Amino acid sequence: MRRAALLLALLATLPLAAVETDQQGRAHEWAGPSAGYTVVDFAASWCTPCWSVLPRLEKFAAEHPEIRVVAVSVDDKVSGRDLLVSKLKLTIPVLWDEKHRIAEHYRPDGMPHTVVLDPSGKVVYRHTGSAQKEWDAMVAFLANAAKR
Repeated sequence: MRRAALLLALLATLPLAAVETDQQGRAHEWAGPSAGYTVVDFAASWCTPCWSVLPRLEKFAAEHPEIRVVAVSVDDKVSGRDLLVSKLKLTIPVLWDEKHRIAEHYRPDGMPHTVVLDPSGKVVYRHTGSAQKEWDAMVAFLANAAKR
């Protein structure tokens, strides 16, 4: 009985798996190492600037298959994520952050918010906003990072 209680206590201290599903029902890990750089963009259906950033992200993903691109919907209901996906015809993975675990992990300070992860999973770049200047800076950062 003591062993069972100890085992349960140990299991309770382990972090939850960093996996969420996208609009196609596919599971995606959103933290930890990956094969290359990852762009994670936080968006929501109520965020007006997000509607202009997500198409850019979709195009960027198509032009740069070597970079993993994931959007994260922080909408309160999955219907918000689904609205973004259907209206913008998004094919990139869009995860619904139902329990806000992804947002709590990366702590976006506004919307839209984009983070770039290096292959080890470390945040190496972030910006908030939808201005072209911010977008261009991120693309330049990724171009330089890919050369290393």
